[in-house]
Amino acid sequence: MPLRTALLFQADNFVGREYLDALNGAGMPPDLIATVGRMSDASVVRERERTGGQWNPPAPENARDISHFDSLKEEALWESLRDAQIDLAIQGGIGILTPEMLEVPRIGFVNVHPGRLPEYKGNTCPEWALYNGDPIFATAHIIDAGIDTGPVVCEGRYEVPADWDYFELRANLYRHCAHVLINALKILNVASDNPHSVLTVQDPDAGHYWTPIPEDKLATVIQKNKGTRKGL
Repeated sequence: MPLRTALLFQADNFVGREYLDALNGAGMPPDLIATVGRMSDASVVRERERTGGQWNPPAPENARDISHFDSLKEEALWESLRDAQIDLAIQGGIGILTPEMLEVPRIGFVNVHPGRLPEYKGNTCPEWALYNGDPIFATAHIIDAGIDTGPVVCEGRYEVPADWDYFELRANLYRHCAHVLINALKILNVASDNPHSVLTVQDPDAGHYWTPIPEDKLATVIQKNKGTRKGL
């Protein structure tokens, strides 16, 4: 029997909308969809700025099928997951989850981190990878009590066309993450009775936690990734 999944994201959150569009397109619609809180206006502006206004995934088609909750503290949210017998919840951008919350779905929460784990934990990992001259990866992992430290399901390299500039790269990043998510769900579906058999535990002493990239280094990344379209 296929895993029963839930997708949780903030209202207006671009990542959640990107994931939902990809899951529906792959014939893997979540069994439960819920928004938790709302993405701030400042965050929306930031996403548009760092993608040159190019990232705007489609809004959900069947909004009436989406449940809405004000915060993670609403017990009704967790009751809805229990009532729906959710095996795996998808973190589409809802903030920090407590250990008690992580235990509600049978398997837990899956997150797709836009960085190769454990080498690139933390913030602005695609930018740091570009700055360091490394390829960009996205990694699907089960969330644990740490930050980007949970056991890995799978990873996928982000193949960036040579003619894309930095903003195009950023605008399409979570479309790539969605593909990695779908692959992770397929893997976990096959191993639904024993999900631990397909997970790779991260070495806690390996890798690096990256803080947000400074503006001067980001400027270097943008300059180095100008692309070739339209005379760039």
